[in-house]
Amino acid sequence: MATEDPSWRTQAFRQSVIAKIDEAIQKSGMPTSKNSVDMESHVYQKAKTKEEYLGFVARLILHVRDLSELRPLREFN
Repeated sequence: MATEDPSWRTQAFRQSVIAKIDEAIQKSGMPTSKNSVDMESHVYQKAKTKEEYLGFVARLILHVRDLSELRPLREFN
């Protein structure tokens, strides 16, 4: 079994992820019920490994982007 890379648990790494989430939120132009810090914290608490953490973060960012792409459709209807 491979040893776990603890670097994903550092505050510096987590801050870089928070910045990426925040950037996705700002680019989307969509209001969110939670801020990027809260979103990252939730993902961090759920994740057991770095791979799982990064997977959750990727899905979160894709979800935010998808919401922004659906926005024009909602405004049109």
